[in-house]
Amino acid sequence: MTASVIVRNDSMGQRVNAVIVNGSARGTKGITHRLLNSFALGLADSKCTVHTHNLNERSIEHCKSCFHCMHSKPGVCSIKDDMADIYDDLKKSELLVIGTPLYTDTMSSRMKVFFDRCIPSMQPYIQEDVHGRFRHSFTWRMPKHFILVSTSGFPEKENFLALESTVRVQAYNFGSELVGSLCVPGSLGLQMEISLLEPHLELMRQAGEEFGSRKTVPEDLVERINVPILSKREFINQYSKYEAWCRKRLEKHSSSDA
Repeated sequence: MTASVIVRNDSMGQRVNAVIVNGSARGTKGITHRLLNSFALGLADSKCTVHTHNLNERSIEHCKSCFHCMHSKPGVCSIKDDMADIYDDLKKSELLVIGTPLYTDTMSSRMKVFFDRCIPSMQPYIQEDVHGRFRHSFTWRMPKHFILVSTSGFPEKENFLALESTVRVQAYNFGSELVGSLCVPGSLGLQMEISLLEPHLELMRQAGEEFGSRKTVPEDLVERINVPILSKREFINQYSKYEAWCRKRLEKHSSSDA
């Protein structure tokens, strides 16, 4: 399956290559996709070429720790699967947008497999970096900039702290930098009235356009995106609708099993 590609380019300005990886199990049906798609449209508006990969549509095996990529064919994974297309886009991009819903305070399992399978970018050799820490040198380079896009079921923005820390060290391990975290909490409430998300989708589009134009997202825009859409009381009111739906569904199944 090929990746979706958005290109909006003219003869003015330098085009930036970006790759978006969506680690949501729901693929294009979830809030993670909506956020990523809006960011991608903004990137495209600023003349970027955007390649999007939905991991739920891909066949990607776990890393086997065989070290073929280091000891036999440097930079080449021994597993022949859909990571091949993603490798090609990673090598020619300067921005990696990591989209994952928050699963038990961290990234989805699909996203973790993706990061493990990026180890072929590393050499078996190590060197001490400017921070006095030892890390691998590289056969090929991952995108220079990482941006995290996430959503969580619960309404508190503090829920993203562990995930953001994990993605930051992933970027560090690959010689890259996490330059922004765009995280929207409260999706369990938002899913019951998805129109509440619309203003944030426009902010995400603006963030994509800003990065594509200036290679940064203004701090005030990041703060506006990361402010919870729903207060705790609003979240509870919306979530009660979901609980009511769950009860009806469970009652239906209980009666059919009787």
